[in-house]
Amino acid sequence: MSHTTLRPTTCEIETRLRNSSRKPGGRLMPSNMAPARPLSRGRRCESRSSARGQPRAGSVARTLRNPVAHRRPAKETWRIGARSETASRDPAHSPAPLDNRAALPAECPNSAPKRAHTLPSEQSRRPRPPRREKRGESSMVSIRHKSRTARRLAHFLSDEDGALIPLALQIFLVMMICTGISIDFVRQEERRTKIQNTLDRAALAAASLSQELDPTLVVEDYLKKAGLDYLDATPHVEEGTLGEWRRVTVTATDNMHTIFGSLININSLQATGASTAQEEIGNVEISLVLDISGSMNQNIYYPTNSSYDGRYPTRMDKLRPAALTFVDKMFKTVQPASAPAGRLSISIVPYNQQVTLGPRTSTGFNLSTDHTQNTCADIETLPDGDFAISTTRALQRTMFGDSFDYWGQPALGQGTWSLATRTNIANCPNASAAAVLAFANNQTTINTAINALTPGGDTAIDVGARWGLALLDPAARTALDKLILAGYASSDLSGRPFNYSDGTESVSDSAMKVLVLMTDGQNTRSYSTKAAYRTGDSGFVSTYSATAFADSSTNSTWWNNLYYYVPGRSQPYYKLSNGYWYSSPGTNRYPISWETVWSKGYTLQYVINTFLYNSLRAANGSANKTSIYNDMAVQSEFSQKDTALLKLCDVAKDSAHGIYVFTVAVNAPTEGKTILSQCATSAGYAYDVNAEDLTDAFTSIASAINALRLTN
Repeated sequence: MSHTTLRPTTCEIETRLRNSSRKPGGRLMPSNMAPARPLSRGRRCESRSSARGQPRAGSVARTLRNPVAHRRPAKETWRIGARSETASRDPAHSPAPLDNRAALPAECPNSAPKRAHTLPSEQSRRPRPPRREKRGESSMVSIRHKSRTARRLAHFLSDEDGALIPLALQIFLVMMICTGISIDFVRQEERRTKIQNTLDRAALAAASLSQELDPTLVVEDYLKKAGLDYLDATPHVEEGTLGEWRRVTVTATDNMHTIFGSLININSLQATGASTAQEEIGNVEISLVLDISGSMNQNIYYPTNSSYDGRYPTRMDKLRPAALTFVDKMFKTVQPASAPAGRLSISIVPYNQQVTLGPRTSTGFNLSTDHTQNTCADIETLPDGDFAISTTRALQRTMFGDSFDYWGQPALGQGTWSLATRTNIANCPNASAAAVLAFANNQTTINTAINALTPGGDTAIDVGARWGLALLDPAARTALDKLILAGYASSDLSGRPFNYSDGTESVSDSAMKVLVLMTDGQNTRSYSTKAAYRTGDSGFVSTYSATAFADSSTNSTWWNNLYYYVPGRSQPYYKLSNGYWYSSPGTNRYPISWETVWSKGYTLQYVINTFLYNSLRAANGSANKTSIYNDMAVQSEFSQKDTALLKLCDVAKDSAHGIYVFTVAVNAPTEGKTILSQCATSAGYAYDVNAEDLTDAFTSIASAINALRLTN
């Protein structure tokens, strides 16, 4: 048997080195772990022929031509000599071709055989004995797995993916705990708010002096209805010896179990509430200023149909019981029978275009003596914004006249004015039905004054407000002293009106001052007579006596002896009875003063129309009734009165005075509602109601006044 001896070429050696590697000590390394080594530059591998045919390089070439067959399965290959040994995890898998990294060109021309091998012929070839396991081959699989584990461990140690997951989990856990604790705190605050609100209401109800139930029972009832009856909230009650004040203090604590607080060792939270309410019978001074203008006589269901005026129910019919209810509630809360006398004083101030003081209240003030037909004062002449009215300085008495701002204009709600009646629609009616009741503390007396109110005339809200505020001002203390001296007021009210409070006075030396201003309309007009036509020589001359001033229907003798003097004429005496001019009236001549003229009860319009118009027209053909009236009259109208009212209210509400101003607009026009809302202390103090709701409005005001005296 002949053998052919082949020596490995350099190309084969390089191929073996590329696909295998040895560790120190001679162990083989798997080909897939051996570093790839490039072929030597410029060399080509050349296959050698064997005695039996084509060399193995042909198979390599075929593998390169078939890339699919060239793909290696999961296995490792060791090249030993010219043969390939394959270790595969898949026994059924056929031996794979050489790795593509070992693929060589078909030829290696630069490679030469270095030694020959003798190969036996096919006939004489003996069976190859079983291959002996080489050193280290048994541990190849173990090495393979260890290497893989090492690689994975190294990759795991160097891999930074998911490094924030632990931190995110920690933050999420903290957030969950904080959210849970927040929920517990929200529950605690909700519970505390409920407890506090319930205790506030319970304390106020228990402290009310009009509360007839035991304060402890009142508090317990409030807690039970709120679902808090499990709390221990026994009130502490203090009262004055005469029942003039009561103070109730209530405290309660609820230990609320937490839901999430146990995570941080907080098993419960406390919700505590405390409230103190005190009601005391302090001094209260009230001016109730009520509109009695002609529109108050309108029927509430047919206000635009004058044929229903005066028919029940009118606005005045609704005002009287409303005012009576207010007074009754104030006496029950401020001046109960058990309280010391003198806690409450109420002044009733009716107004239309003027305010009639009446014989009682006028005793406390100093009115001018130019006439005595009425008890109204021209307070429009006083400085704006100053509502203190002096009791020593003479107040100019309002001239007796009709309610017209110009000739022929009828008074509001009174129909057409007629000259036939000289006292028709008096500017200042001297009647008890319209008179002021000042500084009263007797409920029966007050009720009588309210029931006597009678509507008529125009509307001057500023005049009513000025007198109402004047009776709250300390400057009116002298007027009250005069009324007490005359027997028109109780000595229990001595020292009133109190000074404006600055917070340092005791309860007994101070008072809450309240103005309640009501109207059903808007500011219109108010009038009087200028000072030049109030006193002194009137220009009229009588040949009968100095007091003989009358029209023909009253006293014809006086009328036939009456002249009017116009200086500057050759015949300056105009005789009223026949319309002729004379150089002299005769031997007897008696000048008539303005005081005498107005003492006869004639209105300004009637005097102009009956006594002056013909005389002045005869002297000056251009004279007319309107121009004469404008020369003699004092007029205050519309916007002027609105401005004056707002100035008064601003002063009353400032910190120096601190007067509470409540306003009530009853079916009032827009202008009236607007001016009253601006006058009120705030929006909550202004009431806009229908006549049917007047009682509710006055009841609400009484409750508000009482609530203002509570301290929480």
